[in-house]
Order: sequence, then C-alpha cells, then structure tokens
Amino acid sequence: MIKRMLSGLAAAALSFAVLAPTTAKAADLCLQFDGLYCSLSGDLGFFRFSGKLPKTKWKSEGLHGRSCKYGAVQAAASMNTDGTFINIHGTFNCDAVNGTINAEIRVATGTAIGSVHSGRSSYGDFDAGPSCTVTIVDCATE
Repeated sequence: MIKRMLSGLAAAALSFAVLAPTTAKAADLCLQFDGLYCSLSGDLGFFRFSGKLPKTKWKSEGLHGRSCKYGAVQAAASMNTDGTFINIHGTFNCDAVNGTINAEIRVATGTAIGSVHSGRSSYGDFDAGPSCTVTIVDCATE
C-alpha cells in the first residue's frame, strides 16, 4: 500500500513538473526618444533592447537590440556611483547611417511603461546633440 501511495505521489509530482510553466525570459526594454530639439523621433527614435539593467552601484551590463525596426544597436548600461541613475550609452545603425544615444534612467522613477527620463542623441554624426525626452514604452508598439 505504501509503495502504491509513493508511486502515485511520484506520478503526480512528475505531471505537475511537466505542466508547470517555465520561467519567463527577462522582458525587453523599449525606449522612445523624442522632443522638440531631439535628433530622433518616431520609428527612428524607437529602440528595443534585450538584456538586463544593473541593480547595484558600480555594475555594468551589455545590451543589444534593434533600432528603427531593422537596424542594430549595441549599448552598455551602468549604474552611477550613488545608485540614483542607470546610464545607457549606445551606438546604432539605421538606414546605413550611424548614430549615438545616451539615456539617464532615474532609479527612483523606475522602468515602468510610461515613465519619462532624459537623454541625448545624434544621427549622422557622433556628437551628443540637444536633450531628448526618453520614454519607456510597451515593446508591442514596435
């Protein structure tokens, strides 16, 4: 009888393990650069990153992803020394033109969809131009 109970419990545990959901992949981070004097906007200002943001001071993480739907973007995210900002610096190529982005994500504001941060961008040259509004957006809007 005990043997039968144990085999029944083992079968139940196995079926639960098979049916249990797998751990979800870390969510992508999507940024929309825009603003009156920003050199990016619309599709050109949309960036989708895979990877994780740093959670502690003095930590950096590599990010990669897409720009303008089909272009490539490579970036690094690092938290500043007092833990108040996560800085994302990257280069991208869109329509055979290179550009740069810099975003300052305020840790206190967080990374929720709709949160607004600041940044700079350039397109066609490598100088960090006028300031931009950087909004964290739903990646499904791509």
